[in-house]
Amino acid sequence: MDFSQEELVETIDRLVAGLIERAGVTAGPVNALALAEHHLGIPVQFVEPAEEDESGRRRPRSRPAGNGITLTTDMSDEQRQRAAAGGIALLLMPEIFRKLSVPLGSESKQFQAHVRGLVVPRVLIPSRLFRAALRDCKYDVPALKQVFSTASMEMVAARLLDLDAPCVIAVVDDGVVASRRGNRAPAARKLEAAEQECVDRVTELDLPHRARVGEWTAWGWPVPDRPFRRILLRAVPDDV
Repeated sequence: MDFSQEELVETIDRLVAGLIERAGVTAGPVNALALAEHHLGIPVQFVEPAEEDESGRRRPRSRPAGNGITLTTDMSDEQRQRAAAGGIALLLMPEIFRKLSVPLGSESKQFQAHVRGLVVPRVLIPSRLFRAALRDCKYDVPALKQVFSTASMEMVAARLLDLDAPCVIAVVDDGVVASRRGNRAPAARKLEAAEQECVDRVTELDLPHRARVGEWTAWGWPVPDRPFRRILLRAVPDDV
């Protein structure tokens, strides 16, 4: 590939910004379902959930023809919005590849998945609108989630890694670190003391908490409506 990750992201940002602007969206939230159906003409269909087999696993469902969006009746609003954003990503891919001089049909499934993973959060949380919201919300994930209510809290937190401000984002499920990523350097799975204090306090009180321990400052937030106790963390080293 004769382009960098930065060029890929910039191309996606420009295409999504143009789409959002043409749709008349000037602030969050972004209704990807309405965007797909009414502005892009992507067909949307609702189906019943797939049946489960004897072991409780859902049987594979045959994919519908074309690039339509298929939603199941048991999906949450956030899941439906994410699926709609995925449909928009599929529609934008040929244009993304064209702008990057990638011959159609030559891209691998891995690269397609990578591009889709970049487009989906940028549809629900467009970069320009995200930066505008930061002026009022700062880096407070619940406040940003209120602005971009069609995206999940996890997606909002992950978008903070796309900013210039150095930080580490961690997801802790029932006390176990599920993921921990930094935007300036690889992040180990082990929490810093400030992050661990946030986990302990949020677990105890089920309320947001801020802690400064050693050379780190961390913020922790409980994620509501999950089948387990999930806590999101944002941590910043003091030397930045």
